[in-house]
Amino acid sequence: MSETRAAKMAELPVTRPSSSTGGFPFATTGILSLVLAVTVTAESLPAAIMPQMAASLGANNLQIGLLLSAWALTVIVASIPLARFTRTVDRRLVVAGSLAVFALGSAVTAIAPTYEIALLSRVVTAAAHGLLWSVVIVYATAILDSRHLGRGLAFVTGGVTVALALGLPLGSALALAGDWRIAFIGVALIVAALALIVARLLPRVVPEASVPTLDMHGAQKREQQRDPTRAPVAALLAAALIFALGHFALFSYITPYLANAANFDEALTGPMLALFGAAGFIGIIVSGLTVDRWPTIALPLTFAGMALAVATLAFASAVPWLVVAGVFVWGVALGALSPLMQTAVMRTASPRLRATASAALVVSFNGGIAAGSWLGGVIESSAGTTMNAGVAAVTSAASVVLILIAQRLAARAPKRE
Repeated sequence: MSETRAAKMAELPVTRPSSSTGGFPFATTGILSLVLAVTVTAESLPAAIMPQMAASLGANNLQIGLLLSAWALTVIVASIPLARFTRTVDRRLVVAGSLAVFALGSAVTAIAPTYEIALLSRVVTAAAHGLLWSVVIVYATAILDSRHLGRGLAFVTGGVTVALALGLPLGSALALAGDWRIAFIGVALIVAALALIVARLLPRVVPEASVPTLDMHGAQKREQQRDPTRAPVAALLAAALIFALGHFALFSYITPYLANAANFDEALTGPMLALFGAAGFIGIIVSGLTVDRWPTIALPLTFAGMALAVATLAFASAVPWLVVAGVFVWGVALGALSPLMQTAVMRTASPRLRATASAALVVSFNGGIAAGSWLGGVIESSAGTTMNAGVAAVTSAASVVLILIAQRLAARAPKRE
């Protein structure tokens, strides 16, 4: 590469919204939160409308379940390559483009005449979702003032809790009242509208160009030293992976736990899950209040609270009030963990590593989801659901250790701008 070429690359414009001079961007973060709420609802929707989809598509429940598994696998495979491919594109346009593809895929799912077409449409939609998750946190980070980073990401990722608490029940109600396809049509229309809103109204963010350095002979010279934030980011990703593994080993089988281990009446399952969802909203509020004020202790304390809660479910399943308390604290911790973890990764990673780190975090969570759901089934069938809770307690405690290691590594390796 010539010096002229390098000079031109160095002159590439970098457009960032100035948030330091304004207040908190409620409108922008609210739109991004709604984006996550609708897309996460679509991700899990087959689980909420499984019987209706199975009957309409001539499939069985296992095949409809595979629509979820194929989604997770696609996200794992596609997130990092797509994030790298679009790393120099305006973040706003990447978000809008991925939403447009998501809307199209959801529309095809809604009109799919066969199971195979529904599966193919879900794979395409999942690829768009993986890219969306990889970039939306990076985009939110760019538009937020550093003073508001934690609160802003808590607001944005709160859309996930909204999806679980409101989106899925609404989708299920639509399927019961009419046709499951109405739910996917609604998703497609809302996401398409959000794509237009993002493209037309949200601020432009062009990522910084990576400028190669030149040696004395004018030849391209790549940096020999690795990015010093890679190690602490890797520790955070490991914490996310094993946490998700333990959490989903238990959560995937929470209904048999409540019925068989805690001996709760079947009629109490719904209220207990509602309690869990409501606690998640509280967790979002807690994370928003603590992440910017106490960034060092908020995340490990939340993982520790998670470990204590699920350990209670493992060892006190015969005490109803302790089970209720454990589910509540578990829900609060889960609601707080997503924004706290996203914030930790964004603060730890160097600017040029953030897109890859965000994509890798998506992969870590989805890998944990896939492995945990499988492991939970193996454990439940052989040792019972209290053992699932024990596994979740061990992985949550291990996550505390990994978070502390990540913080120590980050302190030794400051970010390079």
